[in-house]
Amino acid sequence: MNFIHVTAGTDDDGRRLDKIIRRFLKEESLSHLYSALRKGLIKTDGKKCAADFRVSAGSDIAIADFLVKPSANKIPAPLPRSLLLFRNEHFLVLNKPYDIPVQKARENDLSLADMVTADFAARHTEKESLSFRCGPLHRLDRKTTGIIVFSQSLRGAQWFSEAIKKHVMRKIYLAVLQGRLDEAQTWEDNIAEEKKTLADNAKRFSAHISSFHTVLIADDGKSAHSVATPLAYGSYHGLPVTLARIEIGTGRKHQIRAQAAAHGFPLLGDTAYGGKKITEEQDFFLHAHRLIFGENPLGLPHEILADISTKFAKMLSNCLIKFDSLL
Repeated sequence: MNFIHVTAGTDDDGRRLDKIIRRFLKEESLSHLYSALRKGLIKTDGKKCAADFRVSAGSDIAIADFLVKPSANKIPAPLPRSLLLFRNEHFLVLNKPYDIPVQKARENDLSLADMVTADFAARHTEKESLSFRCGPLHRLDRKTTGIIVFSQSLRGAQWFSEAIKKHVMRKIYLAVLQGRLDEAQTWEDNIAEEKKTLADNAKRFSAHISSFHTVLIADDGKSAHSVATPLAYGSYHGLPVTLARIEIGTGRKHQIRAQAAAHGFPLLGDTAYGGKKITEEQDFFLHAHRLIFGENPLGLPHEILADISTKFAKMLSNCLIKFDSLL
């Protein structure tokens, strides 16, 4: 019997054997994987091991070659250098374009995650880690632009996760809101996905809202905290609009879109949440503008800023909003 041999890297140290093997046997069920382990078709340092065996860095893992199937995945598109905001051994920070998903939602999607994975594979050898996979560290909707952070090491992923839990970083967005927001507002709400919450106390935003929205303000939802501050005012075909700075203290799905609508200022063009339909190059304009880290042990700058796109700038100009001195 022929075996394929791979060597555990430093990021694999202390991880379960079955978690590492899943990377090579993605199409196999867990029952088949455990059966292969019991039969000695997968060995660590020449020995049969249980699924929960903790691998050490430098260990030799042998997998029967007939178990490993060649990948049928298409070669992903390369990562455009124009998107790069920051990179070190722990993090990759990109300025996400409009209408490109962070992760693939449909079969033919071109996702940032696929591009980042290919870029990571080109820069790292298998010897560095068998189990670690780079991936997005926070949420950004398909039609939202701006800062998105991907992990480049296990240590980076763990630190970022803890930083989010402890609220030691600040996330600041720019949004074109429908209506005139006269002063700063703090939005404290509970929000939940509609498919999970059909309670009578769920509050609809408007009698004219589209049926496509997925998040509701509901008493039994999860807490969401945002602070919206007006920066400038303009009009879109006679409709008052506000360029707002929105800082979020939590990261719920569609948080800004749902809360802005609930408080009477939906994103202009966001018809799923009650906004007036617009005819522009984007459906609505929401941009992750600044990420502030402060002091940190992993080489991140104090602050990362992502410039707005030419489409966003054009929209502000169309609304007669002078933004150069504001951002």
